[in-house]
Amino acid sequence: MSNFTDFFPAAGGGGLKPKFEEFTSSGTFTPSQALIDAGGYIEVFLVGGGERGNVGYGGRGGEAQIVRMYLTSTTGCAVVLGAGGSASDGADGSDSTFSGSSAGGSDITSKGGANSGYQHEVLSPSWGGEQDLSAGNGIFGYGAGGAFGNGDFGGVRIAKANSGQGTSNNYDAASGYCLIKYYE
Repeated sequence: MSNFTDFFPAAGGGGLKPKFEEFTSSGTFTPSQALIDAGGYIEVFLVGGGERGNVGYGGRGGEAQIVRMYLTSTTGCAVVLGAGGSASDGADGSDSTFSGSSAGGSDITSKGGANSGYQHEVLSPSWGGEQDLSAGNGIFGYGAGGAFGNGDFGGVRIAKANSGQGTSNNYDAASGYCLIKYYE
């Protein structure tokens, strides 16, 4: 006969606990030694900046993606959040990046929403609304497309901060977002 704790030594407490670091502005994620000692596993949710719509279309949302990787060192990883399109109708959003290679992981780019006709090579293309077309939803609303005109057709009219959402014309789009989940 074996003891329960022979198979599950952390029973009754202990064990690895999930932790989160949220970025609503650019910064640096610095892996702790405890994270590296626990295997270095992280999940990065990264969203590019949204596009500001124009009178003929709603703005496209920024790319939203979840990437899993292992880090091998405590070297800091730069997080750059893309700006949302602003100042003039039709302004593109900027890319968001996570520089995981500095700590032995991978570099990630989530493209900003852009009026390129179509968004190519993105995981979650959220188109903006048009006269007979509702906008794309994004992922849990992150990276959702903007409404056509002043909100006459489906989509986001005024973006939520740090959501990567596109907007209708006359409203600035949202900047990007990053959430990192890890275990210690």
